[in-house]
Amino acid sequence: MSRSLYKDTLNFLCSHSKHEIKGNHLRRLQVLAGMVSSCMLGKRSSLSCMSAAQEADGRQCESRIKQSKRWICSKWTDWDSFFAPYIYHLLGHLAKKGELVVIMDGSEVGRGCCALMLSAVWKGYAIPVVWTARKGPKGHFPDQMHTDLAALLWQLLSTLHPCRVVLLGDGEFDGPLLREWCQSRGWEYVLRTSLDRQVDCGGESARIDTLLPLIGRGGHIFLQYGCGASHAILWRKKGFEDPIPLLTNIDLGAMACKYYKRRFKIETLFRQLKSAGFQLHKSMVGCSERIQKLLIVVAMAFIFTFCIGIIVKKQPCQLVVGFLRFDRMQTMGCITVAQKALDAQSDLAYYIFSMLTKNFHDFLANGS
Repeated sequence: MSRSLYKDTLNFLCSHSKHEIKGNHLRRLQVLAGMVSSCMLGKRSSLSCMSAAQEADGRQCESRIKQSKRWICSKWTDWDSFFAPYIYHLLGHLAKKGELVVIMDGSEVGRGCCALMLSAVWKGYAIPVVWTARKGPKGHFPDQMHTDLAALLWQLLSTLHPCRVVLLGDGEFDGPLLREWCQSRGWEYVLRTSLDRQVDCGGESARIDTLLPLIGRGGHIFLQYGCGASHAILWRKKGFEDPIPLLTNIDLGAMACKYYKRRFKIETLFRQLKSAGFQLHKSMVGCSERIQKLLIVVAMAFIFTFCIGIIVKKQPCQLVVGFLRFDRMQTMGCITVAQKALDAQSDLAYYIFSMLTKNFHDFLANGS
């Protein structure tokens, strides 16, 4: 049984790489494997913490910090070469099931940077797929950045089995450019909008929130083509204080509302990438291009840890009592369960990861 996260990670990266495994590309994969495995063990995304997690002495730690810095500064370490070939397999699995739900949102990361991310919903969680970053505090990205990011995913999906794609987003993404782009590519969308949005109410224009008395304390009202080529929905869900206005090209209002409930899963993803998982918000990296490359490391560590947690939660009581209480395990998130197993240096966690990296396609096929 392998007890090395680094070796198993490197074997996985090499076996699924789209480039020939030699020379500089091999060296970059080796550095990436070290960073990913250290991020999983140390639960930190700062370069110094990732290097310290490899249990090196002082000189080795400094050397690994320099290697990591060179990796995130290199012009050769991009999403297309070092993340797309690996997320491709997960997206292919989801595409074969006939539907892919993706969520777009932004969050502050690193030192003074903000990331715009598209994630895919899998097993009730949002999984990072593609992203971009810019310098500055959290705020609205330009509409063109929204469509550019969606286009990257569209190019990746164009080589996979055709499937239904549903894009979800909050009020930042309700601009006409993204909606027109989705319409032209055959994507469906459900995007939150503002309560003062002007909509067509039977030939008259009015703010969408003026329809609130018509839905009472729960339910929704559907306006076909209420906003140009988009349908407008005003939805009040029981337990929500404020109504939710939506724009969509889905012809059934109830279905659109049901999809929009999944949008909040990306909030959980950002929380796990940051305060509840890998402390991405505490990284001192302050360059947007370098943050984009650091996100490759953190996203890969997140996915591996998540998969370990999925499998650990299926194990019988006697195999997990050494590192967590079985009666609480089912209420814990997959990331938390996996991190507890790794913290305890559980043989079970190392064995699961070793088997996972060798049989990832079987895991996707059998663990749907």
